[in-house]
Amino acid sequence: MAEGPIAIIGAGLAGAACARALREAGRDAVLFDKGRGAGGRLSTRQAETPSGTACIDHGAQFLTARGEAFTALMEEARAAGSAAPWEGRLVSIDRAGNVEPLREETRWTGTPGMNAIVKTALSGFEVRFGARATKLKGGPGRWRVVLEEGGEEGPFAAIAVTIPPEQMIDLFARSNADFAEQIAEAKEAVLGPCQAVMLQCDPGFDPGFDAAKLYGGGVTWMARTLSKPGRNGAESWVLHASTNWSRVHLEDSPEAVIRALTEEVHVRFGMPLPGWAAAHRWRYALSEKSPGTPFALDETGTVGCGGDWRLGGRAELAWDSGLALGEVLARA
Repeated sequence: MAEGPIAIIGAGLAGAACARALREAGRDAVLFDKGRGAGGRLSTRQAETPSGTACIDHGAQFLTARGEAFTALMEEARAAGSAAPWEGRLVSIDRAGNVEPLREETRWTGTPGMNAIVKTALSGFEVRFGARATKLKGGPGRWRVVLEEGGEEGPFAAIAVTIPPEQMIDLFARSNADFAEQIAEAKEAVLGPCQAVMLQCDPGFDPGFDAAKLYGGGVTWMARTLSKPGRNGAESWVLHASTNWSRVHLEDSPEAVIRALTEEVHVRFGMPLPGWAAAHRWRYALSEKSPGTPFALDETGTVGCGGDWRLGGRAELAWDSGLALGEVLARA
């Protein structure tokens, strides 16, 4: 086993779980993330609207925990005041307009935003935000991470890569080591996109639900932010387009996406035209085809990749993948 810290590229749920598994094994970890702060797809946008500041979860809307490890994280976050169950009026609406409550289960949301859960998961770790890794150099026990802004970090005993497969392929392809098997496996994975629209809306608008899973149109999900626990500020909604619609309209302008999705919910539910709106394109939102294993290692056993794309689309699977990767790299 090589001495020294282990680098983790990507500080989302998988990266945080990997770091925790390493810490449990007595190993130090340093995380690198290209984002400006914690969150990833568990992101919260703060926007100034004509009605005041709105804080909108425009990525993952809630988390469910079915296994022991992820349930423990949710309970830890609840105790820290960064998570709470969402008990709003959540329904599904089919093509004919029939409304049914969503099935009973605990749906966790971050408080005051979804990214609070990731912040709790990363508590106590060294995280370098705004640090995009572009290349790996060296070898076992002496790996170095080359950063886009210049310079490099290391040496590291091992490296965990927990970014989306398309980004991982680019990183590995630029690196001076053999990652052919991991690249080939990642090329077989398919992640579907999601176009999201955030809206500041008239507080008097009430379609009879706080969130709805929708069938029969471009919009597959809509939710009222203030129905979630621990939220305040201006009334706002988020709309998520279906994977198919998002793929067809992936390169549309933000203005075109906003117009199409807001017109759809205006016609279907009478939502007033928004006083403020913004769009966000999630290129890698939902795992559609995955390898089915929690991680993969290079031939040296010191560079591994993980994330929800390896097991499926649920956030809990990202956590499970990261834990498994951390446990095996702790022995590297």
